[in-house]
Amino acid sequence: MKRRRKRTGTATAVGHKETQRTADPELLAQRDRLTERYAIMQSELGGLFYEMAIRDHVRMDVLISRAAELQRVDAELGQVERIIDSGSSSAGGECPACGALHARGAAFCAQCAQPLTA
Repeated sequence: MKRRRKRTGTATAVGHKETQRTADPELLAQRDRLTERYAIMQSELGGLFYEMAIRDHVRMDVLISRAAELQRVDAELGQVERIIDSGSSSAGGECPACGALHARGAAFCAQCAQPLTA
């Protein structure tokens, strides 16, 4: 599983702080909630696999299902981070089908590919 690395370097850190100051507080709060949820889900998935492995009863269907949930959270987190990093003051809205945030002017949801325009 990939995980985002903290930015390093003075120029990048300064740019990141600027983005944080201008970003919508609701988006920042959502990013923090998703980051925490991702970490918890990743830890639980590892624990689940460990417990299955020590009992010699690994159920791939359960692991794959949990990994798919983790992937959805990671995709949503990435989407929120892209919106924050783009410097836009807020998201364009939420997808009516899945509830994921989308950027202003987006025609399709990046999460579920449903059309966003009427």
